[in-house]
Amino acid sequence: MEETGLQGNLTEFPFAQILFCCWQREKSGCLKIKKDEVEKRLYIEKGKIAVKKDSFPEKNFLQSLVEKNILNSSSHKEHENPASLNDSSLIKALIELDTFSPSKLWELMETFFKEDLFPVFDWSQGEYLLDSADLPIEPGVLFKIQTLNFILEGVRKMKNIDLIKAHIPPEDSAIQILQPHYQNQIRLEPPEKYLLEVIAEKNELKTIFESSELGEKETQKTLFALSSLGIIGTPQESAKESFSQESTPAGFNKTLDAFNEKCIYIYKYISKEIGPVALNVLGKCLEETEDHLSPLSQRIEMGPDGRIKMDSLLKTKISLFSKEDRKVLLRDLNEILAAEVLAVKKTLGNEHERALVENLKRQGN
Repeated sequence: MEETGLQGNLTEFPFAQILFCCWQREKSGCLKIKKDEVEKRLYIEKGKIAVKKDSFPEKNFLQSLVEKNILNSSSHKEHENPASLNDSSLIKALIELDTFSPSKLWELMETFFKEDLFPVFDWSQGEYLLDSADLPIEPGVLFKIQTLNFILEGVRKMKNIDLIKAHIPPEDSAIQILQPHYQNQIRLEPPEKYLLEVIAEKNELKTIFESSELGEKETQKTLFALSSLGIIGTPQESAKESFSQESTPAGFNKTLDAFNEKCIYIYKYISKEIGPVALNVLGKCLEETEDHLSPLSQRIEMGPDGRIKMDSLLKTKISLFSKEDRKVLLRDLNEILAAEVLAVKKTLGNEHERALVENLKRQGN
């Protein structure tokens, strides 16, 4: 799977999760989202949303100020004309005419930009494409938006409950708090913090719904927000966090050793329950996972003890890998580990899956 861009359908990958993927992978480019004849574009710079001067819809912004009675309609043309006569931007004209202070104007522009995109969170159909060749370039960027909190704001305003229900786990699933390293960057509100407390005590999704004082729809929406941000997830998603920190070239072999310790443990765990056929189960799991791995990890195989054996040439080149290549390889390791945990769930059931993940956590990274 190539890592240069993102492309697909909103039915499978909703807007909130697309934005999180861009942030998590530090993507850059122009994200184009199209539904019927409507297309929205936003620029991404290393995962952050960047609002470019030449793509900011000044006239629509001015009209929105009039509609909100922030700017009276009689002065509408007064603010448009200076910009055209002096070959100046509307933004500059609004400041030079002392209509708004710069800080107030930037606040209004950010609010306008967000409100224009909030409806996209409810789109359950459409296509998306990240054009990695179309990059935001300084100093043409007016301002940047913190992606994680924008996702949270957007999901809070969602009304498409069917979309939300389609992208949260089934009620018989187990849910865990993942405690990602970036969680302190996200401004949770009291109801969201409350639901995290419920999840900490009740990890069965069905029990969470029964216990939550938020009501069914708000609980679903909050679960969708927290899961879209990687704050909560299933046990296999929890396993995927095992190698989330970037490794230096010198430390990468230690990361591989830690990864294989987990793989060996998974093999021992499942073979204790089903015997020698465990190797076939995990081997098939690895074959199915290969389609989702980067080209770096295509030549891998499973050893008789459950260890994942990499191509010897790849291992010798790890010290020469770029920062991005190492991050891609770490994601591959996480994909493999999550797939093996899922194989345990399918073979042995939910209780074994939870027990396995807890034991893997105790091993450390």
